[in-house]
Amino acid sequence: MQWNRLPGNRTSVNDAGKFDRILLPVDFSSQCDIAARHAAWFATVGGGTVHLVHVIVNPLDDVYQTHTLPPLKVVDAAEDTARLLLRQVADRCFPATVPRVLHVRHGDPYEKILAVVEEVRPDLIVLSTRGRGGLAHLVIGSVAEKLVRHAPCPVFVVPRPRS
Repeated sequence: MQWNRLPGNRTSVNDAGKFDRILLPVDFSSQCDIAARHAAWFATVGGGTVHLVHVIVNPLDDVYQTHTLPPLKVVDAAEDTARLLLRQVADRCFPATVPRVLHVRHGDPYEKILAVVEEVRPDLIVLSTRGRGGLAHLVIGSVAEKLVRHAPCPVFVVPRPRS
């Protein structure tokens, strides 16, 4: 085992299971609360901070409720709504004692999440899968799959429940 390759550049085995910085990508799907509860558990056990990140792909998406706004206000309103929704996920899924930091970005989800990974340097990424398959998966790929392959730290993947 290479000691300098442990999460967060830790140098002892005792610190290997402690995650100080946990990254939680949130897409506001039905699965995100389940992943958030797992992230809260890791943070509670290890005394870490959860960094919630949401990437706005389309500010006119229904989740942001911006359809009635003037065009010049749409992007800012989508960002404000995303921050509010991230706060609600944290309040709903985390004990009050779990520190949290909110990150909202615009653009390609995989690229922007990787940018936050470089900025935050998490010890662990916790994410859920949507379970998209077939042609949609082949054409656009899976953000979760790409993160698992390219993340510089462990990735805890919460699968979609079987129906």
